[in-house]
Amino acid sequence: MDDSLDAVWRALADPTRRGLLDGLRYGPRSTGELAALVPTLTRFAVMKHLGVLESAGLITSERRGRRKLNHLNAVPLRRVYERWVSRYEDAWAGSLDRLRNAAESPQHRGDTTMNATKLLEKPARLAVIRSEITVKAEPAAVYNTVLNRPAEWFNNGPDAGWKAVIEPKLGGRFYLLSDNGDENLMAFITMLKPDRKIRMKGDFTMPEAVVSNATMSFEPIGTGTRVTVDHRMVGEFTDETPTEFEAGWLDGLEKLRGLFE
Repeated sequence: MDDSLDAVWRALADPTRRGLLDGLRYGPRSTGELAALVPTLTRFAVMKHLGVLESAGLITSERRGRRKLNHLNAVPLRRVYERWVSRYEDAWAGSLDRLRNAAESPQHRGDTTMNATKLLEKPARLAVIRSEITVKAEPAAVYNTVLNRPAEWFNNGPDAGWKAVIEPKLGGRFYLLSDNGDENLMAFITMLKPDRKIRMKGDFTMPEAVVSNATMSFEPIGTGTRVTVDHRMVGEFTDETPTEFEAGWLDGLEKLRGLFE
């Protein structure tokens, strides 16, 4: 039995810690902001809970001046999910869950039509998705694999009838190429720092009015590389959209790690 997830289970067993993770769902927050979510606890007690979550890999933190920002890292949650749920079961579970939400939604009770006007009235929003994983390879090797072998790690890959293509240069396209020759542009490369960072900007195939910046960072850690994805999107999107992008990046990071391990 793989006991590497024990720390994740222990961290999630506490309702306060689960509440703190909920507070990070749509973007990073400072320790003070998180402490305000739990007024019954002292700041020191909240910091202890955050320490447990960070030790389990469920959050990451960074310093910005005097502030310490905490980010949700959903990779361990994805590992728990993938251990017990197959892709086939996931498709059925997701469909049934969306059906239930649609049936229980007030505006759809007794009405099977979608009100397009209400969808268009939704205001623009901001979401921040941050995930990281450690790969057993040097930063240069991981960086070059991301740029030169995208079809092997990005999302579903060629088995889905299309493959990801990256033109490894400033202004290069990041796009999907289907078996019948169709192309779907996701983003343009706006920054290349060899062996350290890749940044892309685009709508990532979303039909809504959305713009995204996705930054992949490669940091040496021990004998490996910490790969961090910071994806920020602003525009018109539903509550489910950040979760769907998060799942896509987590899938890609796991495939990337698998190429080396």
